[in-house]
Amino acid sequence: MSFQNFWRDYKVLVVMVPLIGLIHLGWYKIKSSPVFQIPNKDNIPEPDNLALLSPLKSKTQGK
Repeated sequence: MSFQNFWRDYKVLVVMVPLIGLIHLGWYKIKSSPVFQIPNKDNIPEPDNLALLSPLKSKTQGK
């Protein structure tokens, strides 16, 4: 099988497979870029209930 026969028979695969791979790689890089990320407001930590109660315990214990 010579290169000319391979190119004639499989030129669509030779061109499209790397092209689709590069398109997917580029799309992945764009999606993972911090410039295009929407800030997530769910990451705000809630206050710890035990940390809020500890100053109250110390005030009541001192009396």
